[in-house]
Amino acid sequence: MKALKSRILDQIQQAGGWIGFDEFMQAALYTPGLGYYGGGGVPFSDPQAVGRGDFVTSPMLGPWMADAIWSWAQPLSVPSTGLGGQPGRLRIREFGGGRGDLAAELLRRTPAGAIDFEMLETSADLQQMQRERTHGLGAIRWARQLEPGFQGLVIANEVLDAMPVKCFEWMGPEGVREWGVALADAHRAADDGHEFLWAAQPAGHLLADAVAARAAAAAARGQAWDRGYRGEWSPWFGPWLQSLFESMDVGAVLLIDYGFARPELDHPGRCDGTICAHYQHRRIDAREELLRRIGLQDLTAHVDFTEVAQQARSVGFDVSGFVTQARFLINSGLLHRAQPVIERTTDPADRARLLHQLQMLVSESEMGEVFKVLLLTKGLETQSLAALTDPAFASGDRLASLFSDQ
Repeated sequence: MKALKSRILDQIQQAGGWIGFDEFMQAALYTPGLGYYGGGGVPFSDPQAVGRGDFVTSPMLGPWMADAIWSWAQPLSVPSTGLGGQPGRLRIREFGGGRGDLAAELLRRTPAGAIDFEMLETSADLQQMQRERTHGLGAIRWARQLEPGFQGLVIANEVLDAMPVKCFEWMGPEGVREWGVALADAHRAADDGHEFLWAAQPAGHLLADAVAARAAAAAARGQAWDRGYRGEWSPWFGPWLQSLFESMDVGAVLLIDYGFARPELDHPGRCDGTICAHYQHRRIDAREELLRRIGLQDLTAHVDFTEVAQQARSVGFDVSGFVTQARFLINSGLLHRAQPVIERTTDPADRARLLHQLQMLVSESEMGEVFKVLLLTKGLETQSLAALTDPAFASGDRLASLFSDQ
């Protein structure tokens, strides 16, 4: 933690005394060997190690997410998709696979040789965790950068929310301010041991233009912002989607994350943004606390799915489906397939655990509503695209909400 803090102190000094929160977030999460995801934090809860870990992800909650994805993705593994490769074999490329739970469960439940699995992971610590969890379950390759010519399914579960964001404040006629991180004076640092503080400066033109467009759209919906409205904007979505599109010849991208379309995200009642930290299963909203425990706590913001969809469309993807996680799982027939699994489970504790995990995934009060599933496609034949979207993205479709401002 001290080494990471020292690096960020040097970074701020070299930048003239201030950096954007996105730069702070990037360093705090991804500095190799020191950042939260680079080896400094303990992100994922381990049921066998009480008190360790900060959160759980959908693939950690039993076999259900893998079951739904594998069942849904079958149209991508048949020759009629126009995809190359061996018939009946599905290529999967997963970004940031956490502990490797989804990969392990997919490999565990599929016939030998049915999946050609590639994991994109830059963290050496997480890669080792993934290797241990998937050991002996099937062939899997690790990569640190995108290779061109991909044909198949790309999965990114809780990746977008961990992309660094800029923090803005809407000042009405006075324009837009960007909130970033500066150095506390020596007296304050000595008093409380905290070297960093929030500080604002006029936003650059990219951020200012993006925020002004959002404010105008909100006002046109009858949701005008008051002066002082705060939110986040990620400059990472566009470049990431561009690289994803260029590396793919044909296939589908499944993005699973918590967040909202603009009519909900930019509601005037959500006036303090969504940026927060997660530490030991506590959500921390106090802004001063976001600059503490550097490298030991997660930093995250709810995903602006309208921004993602617009950027995806601008680089060439077809935006083919958008539903809640609950709708995706239910539409994909998960509850029907889960029933015999639960009925065959004779141990009462195991049965209760499976039921609880399923409930967490689909309940509106848990992950079912706030988590969304966005489907992007490229070059798929009409029949294959229809098989992917119906029924999984038919009932409860929210695609129109992503482009309601256009």
